[in-house]
Formats: sequence, structure tokens, C-alpha cells
Amino acid sequence: MPKRKCFDVDELLPQNLVFFRKRAGLTQQQVADMLNINRTTYTKYETGSSEPGIEIIKRLAEIFDTDVSMLLEGDSSPLDAAVSDSFDDDMIFDKDIKELISFYNLLNKEEKEKVKEFIKELMK
Repeated sequence: MPKRKCFDVDELLPQNLVFFRKRAGLTQQQVADMLNINRTTYTKYETGSSEPGIEIIKRLAEIFDTDVSMLLEGDSSPLDAAVSDSFDDDMIFDKDIKELISFYNLLNKEEKEKVKEFIKELMK
């Protein structure tokens, strides 16, 4: 019998896990260690190739200091919310700039350095 999918979990949960993990400043390995699972298993949750059970989802909500409904539900992704919440209405940036800045702010220090180096290479 095929595994039943929960509403939009296959779309929302993976992107929400990435968002909340990065917001918490954690690596996939750190989250996996906190869950006492293999990093590969956790990576599958973030890519949507596997779904965690409800107990894992509850534990993830605790780790990310949020509630289960925030991981599973929502009209838009947390990344969309981050874009809109990161800027005052009087700031004059186009949507692409706001999105890039918001995404950049979700990165850890090492990832930010990689982005800077990549941009420097593009500018040459």
C-alpha cells in the first residue's frame, strides 16, 4: 500500500525545514544529531524525498522554537514572509533586491562568505 501524503506537506515542510534551520543557525548535521538520526535522513526531509513521522516533526518544532503548524501549514512560505518582514514600507528596493537580501540574511557566516566570493568572481 503506498504511503499517504499529508495535504501539502510534500511542498511546505521541506522549504519550512530549510528556513527554520537556517534561521536557527544550525547545520543539517547539527539538527540530525539533535534528532539522533543520520544526516542523510534529515537531508531527505529537507529535499522532500522522505517525510518525517509526527514525533520527529514535534521534535523539530521544539528545536526550531516554533510550533508544528508553522512547519506544516501556511498560506506562503516562511521565505516569502522573511522577504516582506525584512523591510520597512518606505525603503525603495525592487522585489528582486529585497528577496536577495532576505535570502542572504538566512545564510550562516560561511555561506555568506561564499556568496561574496561568487559575486566578486562574477564582477571580474
